[in-house]
Amino acid sequence: VNFPIVDTTERKSIGRVEGLGDLSHASAVFSPDQRYAYVFGRDGGLTKVDLLTAVIAKRIVQAGNAIGGAISDDGALIAVSNYEPGGVRVFDARTLDPVASIPAVGADGKTSKTVGLVDLPGRRFAWALYDAGEIWIGDLTNVEAPAVTRLVGVGKLPYDGNVTPDGRHY
Repeated sequence: VNFPIVDTTERKSIGRVEGLGDLSHASAVFSPDQRYAYVFGRDGGLTKVDLLTAVIAKRIVQAGNAIGGAISDDGALIAVSNYEPGGVRVFDARTLDPVASIPAVGADGKTSKTVGLVDLPGRRFAWALYDAGEIWIGDLTNVEAPAVTRLVGVGKLPYDGNVTPDGRHY
C-alpha cells in the first residue's frame, strides 16, 4: 500500500510513499508548517512523512493496534490513541522519541481502548475510553508528569470525537 501526495491546486500527484504499514482506517495529521504528515496505522505504526521529499523521515511501531492521533497546538507533541494495549502514548514530533504514556484504566479498574483523540489549546488532548464510558483530558505541559482530568459516566461506548474551533467543547 502506498500513500499518494497530491497537489490539490494543480490536481495532480506529486509523489508516493511506500512502507506505511496497515492503512485500513488510518488517519494523518500535519505539522504546523505542513511539511510533515504523521500517519497513524492500524498496525500500531506511527510514521513521519516528509511531504517535500516524499520519503519516510521515521517510522516506529508503538502499539499493537492504533486508531488515530493528534498533534499539539505548538506542533511539538504527537499523541496516539491505541486499541491494543489501550491508552495514549505521546511522542516528540521532531524525533518520534516517546515522552509520555497514559494507561487507560477506567473507574471500574479495567483497561480500555482509547478513541476520539483530539488536540486542545495549550498542549492538551482529549480522548474517550471506549470500554469505560469516560472522557479524559490530558494536560502535557509537563510531559514528565501529565495531568489527567477524568470525566466518568459519559455514556456507553463513546467513539469519535471532535472539538470546537475554540477548544471549549468536545
